[in-house]
Amino acid sequence: MKIVGSHFARFAALSLALLAPAFLNAQTPTSTAERQFSFAGIMMMQSSCVDKSSGSAISTVGYAAKDWHKAEVPGTVVGALVEDHTLPDPNYGMNLKQFPGMDYSAKKLFANEDMPKDSPYRCSHWFRMEFETPRDIAGKQAWLQFLGINYRASIWLNGQRIANKDEVAGAYRTFEFNLTKFLKPDHNALAVEVFAPGKNDLGLTWVDWNPTPPDKEMGIWREVYLHVTGDVTLRHPFVNPKLDSSFESAALSVSAELHNTSSNPVKATLHANLDSTSVEQSVDLAPNETKIVRFAPEQFPQLKWVHPKLWWPYQMGEPYLYNAKLRVEVNKTVSDVASMDFGIRQVTSELTDESHLLFKVNGKRVLIRGAAWAPDLLLRWSSKKLDADLAYTKSMGLNAIRLEGKTDRDEFFEKTDRLGILVMPGWICCDAWERWSNWNEETKKIAAASLTDQISRLRTHASVYVWLYGSDNPPPAEIEKMYLGILKNLEWPNPTVSSAADSPTTVTGKSGVKMTGPYEYVPPVYWLSDKQAGGAYSYNTETSPGPAIPTKESLAKFIPKDHLWPIDEYWNFHSGQDRFATINVFTDALTRRYGAATSLDDFERKSQAMTYDNERSMYEAYGRNKYTSTGVIQWMLNNAWPSLIWHLYDYYLVPAGGYFGTKKAEEIVHVQYSYDDNSVAVVNGTYAPIKGLKVFAKLYNIDAKEAGSRERTMDIAADASAKAFDLPKPANLSTTYFLKLRLADASGAIISDNFYWLSTKVDTLDWAAKKDTVYTPQKDFADLTGLNSLPQVTLDVKAERGTQAGKGSVRVTVKNTSSSVAFMVHPRLSKGEDGDDLVPIFWDDNYFSLLPGEQKSVTATFDTEDLGRQPPILHLDGYNLAATTVSIQ
Repeated sequence: MKIVGSHFARFAALSLALLAPAFLNAQTPTSTAERQFSFAGIMMMQSSCVDKSSGSAISTVGYAAKDWHKAEVPGTVVGALVEDHTLPDPNYGMNLKQFPGMDYSAKKLFANEDMPKDSPYRCSHWFRMEFETPRDIAGKQAWLQFLGINYRASIWLNGQRIANKDEVAGAYRTFEFNLTKFLKPDHNALAVEVFAPGKNDLGLTWVDWNPTPPDKEMGIWREVYLHVTGDVTLRHPFVNPKLDSSFESAALSVSAELHNTSSNPVKATLHANLDSTSVEQSVDLAPNETKIVRFAPEQFPQLKWVHPKLWWPYQMGEPYLYNAKLRVEVNKTVSDVASMDFGIRQVTSELTDESHLLFKVNGKRVLIRGAAWAPDLLLRWSSKKLDADLAYTKSMGLNAIRLEGKTDRDEFFEKTDRLGILVMPGWICCDAWERWSNWNEETKKIAAASLTDQISRLRTHASVYVWLYGSDNPPPAEIEKMYLGILKNLEWPNPTVSSAADSPTTVTGKSGVKMTGPYEYVPPVYWLSDKQAGGAYSYNTETSPGPAIPTKESLAKFIPKDHLWPIDEYWNFHSGQDRFATINVFTDALTRRYGAATSLDDFERKSQAMTYDNERSMYEAYGRNKYTSTGVIQWMLNNAWPSLIWHLYDYYLVPAGGYFGTKKAEEIVHVQYSYDDNSVAVVNGTYAPIKGLKVFAKLYNIDAKEAGSRERTMDIAADASAKAFDLPKPANLSTTYFLKLRLADASGAIISDNFYWLSTKVDTLDWAAKKDTVYTPQKDFADLTGLNSLPQVTLDVKAERGTQAGKGSVRVTVKNTSSSVAFMVHPRLSKGEDGDDLVPIFWDDNYFSLLPGEQKSVTATFDTEDLGRQPPILHLDGYNLAATTVSIQ
């Protein structure tokens, strides 16, 4: 049996009905080249400690899988047990803590521990299905393809073992088996015995982001296919464009791996069609020979393109994609095909004079401002959820997503390619992937094969701009050289970085990046004041101002009613792991800056204000300091389960303060306050200079009376930031006061506005007390308690329903008719009067503030199908607004 670790080209998949236990006829493709069948759907699953039958028996057609569980594949063991209600919802309360096998210490990383002795997941688990043999398969080759198994597996078909657990090992490996001689003419039974990763295995794991499920994600976590071909297979198609120095022409290299599965020599012809360009060449293949066939532009001048359309990140241009279709023929009969999209672009990196890693796309500098993505805790997949994640990323104005491990389905990368969102993948930290001293020869072999499989697929994606082959630490020289050799052999077209940290290596020298935190709350001034850790300089690969409290409506979905207030162990269970097991640093700062919370509603309004301010200040600092700062990745974009920390929107897709603080900071042309020197700056995120900008700043006391102002007309260079002016320092400022900024273009149209709440008593950091990169303690705290004295206001509100770009929309117009500031105005839409939040939802602004007499209109867009049959209901609240419900016209 030949075992091939590889990535498989993306084909138009046809569904093969899964049979558990009944079975239906498989669809019959129109030609051999299209014959790929997906095994996605329901299998049956059981523990080998419950059903102790042999693999030979379990993989026999008609085997009585009595009392087995239904299991969605791709999926995990615990995921299946949750879905069939054997186990309760792990997201609610402390249910997960009661799961069998969860009696591990939260103070240690479960990935580095053995399974508890009484854990049911020390036992392997069987996944089983029956299926019909595709019609017209005679004379063809049938291939079983696994794109991801965590961690080991024995594979059986029709009573015969195809591979054992020593041959199938590695969560990030892909496997292919020739089933031709094992298939029966009619009905077949497939059984896969899966084994969980051990503490020294290169598994798919979690670190301190959230709890690790008790099965350590044991399962078939990525897709399974049956692919039918002729005698010659086509794998690893790759289009590698090289742009000239003017970026006006490109030379395309095209390659694919051909394998002759027969015992006879063959002459095959490989055809490649790229847009309107076609090339072909013949190749002789010996029996069972594998050969990489290349089309080089030197031999095929039609692969030299003049003025091609370039792929750009979405803020820099159009993410244009071409399509390539490849087919291999033998005796003028198609044996196999592949189809893929590709972009023509060039990503380079360089160290600045300050040794900071700077990326360029098609010769233009790009300031990376992104966040780190997480899949579901139980690896349950949702294309709709992914679409929301990516749409939120763009709506906030972020340009990049980091993946620490969790290099999931091709669908993810196909969509980021189309959307023009940059992706920064790499290995995970803190477990066997970085415990190199424990590696044996098998570990090294699995690491090499894992990298080969991942790079073979990722190299085709225009959105992937870098690969991190280390995470928190760089690998030792031996392993780094092994990784670099694989990357070179696979013609990796992008930069690589030895780790996410600033640790140099003896092989590649300085990384040019840093991961110096913080991960806990720090005040807004931190980002422009810190010069030694997480402040706005260099490329910070992971950092965060700490907790992000979901709205009270979301909290009620995962914290039982009698534990919603005050904060208790249920809240802590939904914090992080290890050092992040509470939100105490955040709540202490909230108490000392805003005043102690007296209720859940009070805590909510203060935490949303604090999170908005903190996320905005982080992204603004990196924007103002470009290109002393070259990148920042918020830790994180989203959560794997309902959590109180590290997200820009919550598990239920509800955006709150941090989301809109980020969105404000990421305006493409932006006016902002500088906390370090009490000045105003303008950031131009376009690649063209702007003339005649008008900057306006006004200071207001807590009673909304104007206390000072300044304005200026200025020009700004392309892709630059510039100081507009220092703010006045009036003597009559209240302890808590406001700053209103506006930026107008030469015609007078407002293109950016910003609103800050500040204090004459400033935040002061205690640098001497800093112990690690998690956070920097404070000596003094700003006094923002004046916000609690704001009179309650009532707004004039009008809401109109309509459509916008084919989506449903609600336009909300609010006017502050009072003499006080309306602070942190928060409109929200629900599905019906008492229904859930309408999500995903895309407000053009939210958590905004209104001066006396000020009016503002904001629009929310959404998919009308997400309403179900319920009408949208508008809810309005704010820091000093009583919660109200408003009818929508």
